[in-house]
Parts: sequence; structure tokens; C-alpha cells
Amino acid sequence: MKPNTKKTKQAWIISILLGTTMLFSFNAWSSASPSAASTTDPAVSGTEAADKQPEQQSPVSNIIDTQIHMGPGRIEETLAAMDAMGIQSVLIDEFWLPGTDYKPHHKLANGSIRPVNPTAELAAQLYPERFGWVLRVERNDPEYASIIRMVDDAPAGKGIRIIPGMTLQETEAFAQGKYDPILAATEKAGLPLFLYLPDHPELIAKAAQKFPNLRIIVDHIGLYSNAMRTMFGGAVPARSSEEQLALFDQVLALSKFPNIALKWSHASEMFETPVYPGQALQPMLRKAISSFGADRMMWASDYSVNQRGENWSEILYGTKGNTNLSDQEREAIMGGTARKWLDWPAS
Repeated sequence: MKPNTKKTKQAWIISILLGTTMLFSFNAWSSASPSAASTTDPAVSGTEAADKQPEQQSPVSNIIDTQIHMGPGRIEETLAAMDAMGIQSVLIDEFWLPGTDYKPHHKLANGSIRPVNPTAELAAQLYPERFGWVLRVERNDPEYASIIRMVDDAPAGKGIRIIPGMTLQETEAFAQGKYDPILAATEKAGLPLFLYLPDHPELIAKAAQKFPNLRIIVDHIGLYSNAMRTMFGGAVPARSSEEQLALFDQVLALSKFPNIALKWSHASEMFETPVYPGQALQPMLRKAISSFGADRMMWASDYSVNQRGENWSEILYGTKGNTNLSDQEREAIMGGTARKWLDWPAS
């Protein structure tokens, strides 16, 4: 019997909106953090989240989700989910999940990998106003400079991403300046750099000073969650709530560098509190705005690797529905800042 592809697509969209399917589960991480496990998530579906937003808010005209992972395929389903939630555009960092081997990529002769993004490229070719992408570049790729130039030449190529914070070895390599050639080439190309380097604001500060014309976007509010710290086998100790907030203050001190912006994502995991309705996260968001200004902050869901199991719609409305934001702040964080920093004009 031929499968009903229309019903399959509808089921996938519903699963994204209501959180019944996760593309990549971090349940093991979440259960490793006692304080995270003791937090009770609100029993609110994505549809209810949308229904309960304050009526007095002005609509956001051009929402950009500045980080999702997708592929292989699922372009039309993702687009339908975006339409359902009112998201105008998404920025794809193509990971094929579940898995931690960073596919899709090519393996190089020197043992390194070269990330590629076939799904993101196709999505952007089909729907250029709706999909853009960033490309991860590996420091041991001998053709890193050519790849960065290629991204710069591609209309949908909005930036470069590096993720040294995934391992202690690569974090140390960043500290030793081994990523500097990539930073220099990205600066020369005039592209923004998305930098995943949690818990090390001092290293980000050095990079900002060394490359003053490089626009650096700090991934995931510059922090690990306690659940994520368990990945390192005790080498990165857990932090109390007070210690996490103190480290966040150090991240916010990076605002003195005009070439740094902050990606507001994964705050619910970092502060171990529900993303929706999100009242407990409002003081941290307000502190970030007070430091960086809304014009240097951009929202991302990264819904496919949400460690708390929160769905795309909840993550969206947890920030979009924040009643403590002015209309101007909401417009900037939910899309305006990204439009400017990524050189991605609204259609």
C-alpha cells in the first residue's frame, strides 16, 4: 500500500509544534542535572502557547530563528511549521540528527572533516527569502580559506560557525590561537562568525580584541548547562545557580566590545527553568538587554537539540510573548538584529 505522504507530513509538522518528536534527544544530559530534573515544566502545548499570548502586543513583522538543524530533507515540512508559527526565516546549521559525528561531511586525507550542507543549499535555492545557512569550518581543513570565500560568494551564506567548545581539546586549541587563521579569513571576507565557546568569555574577549573588525556572535548565551558539563567526565564541574549567574555576568561584560553580539538561545537549560511561559527567565533577558542592547541580541530556538524537551512553539513564545519587552526590543531580538548583522534584508 502506498503511504499517505500528506498525512505523514501533517503528523511531522504537528510533532514539531507540540513537541511529541525530538530529532535529537538529550534526556541523558537532562537527567544528569538534579536541579534541572526537579523543575516542573508547564503542561502547555505549542498551540496553547500561541493562544495565551497577550493581545496588546504588536505583531513582530519579520521573525528570524537564527539556529536550527535540519536534514536530510524535510524542507517542505519545516516551511509549513514556520508558516504555522509566523516565522519568516530560519538560519540552518546543517546537522543530521540524531548523532554526534557531524554529518553531512567529507572525510579528508589528513583525518579532518569538511562539513557540507546539501539540504540547506537546496532549501535556500527553493525559498531564498525563507532559508539561509551558516557553514561550519574545521581548523585542520587545508582549504579553509577557499571555503570561507565560497560562503561569502553564496547569497544564502550568512556566516561561518566554529564549535571549539564541543571538546576540551578544541577549547585549548582556540586558547592557543590555532583558530586564528579562520578568524582572520572570516574577518577578511566580512562575514559574521558564530562562536560556540561556552564558559570562556575571557577567550572570546581576546578574539574580539585581536580581530576588531570581525563580527562575533556568541552562541547559546556563552554558557554550558550543568547537564552539558557532564559530557566532560568531571573536568568541567557543575555550577550552582549563583555561580552560573556570576559567569553570565562575565559573558555580559563582553558587551564592551562593539563587534560582539549575543545569541539568546538555550537559556532555559542554562538557568534550569521552563522556557514557557518564561517569567523566571525575564530578569536574565533584561540584564542581557541592559548590557548589549536589543540591537546586539538575536533569538534562536535550536529546537532539535533542546535538552528539556521543549518544543519549537514554546521556545518561540517564551521570548516573543515576554510582556516586559518593548515593541522595539521585541522586533530587534526576534529578527531585526539578525537582519542587520547577517546582511539579510526583509523580503
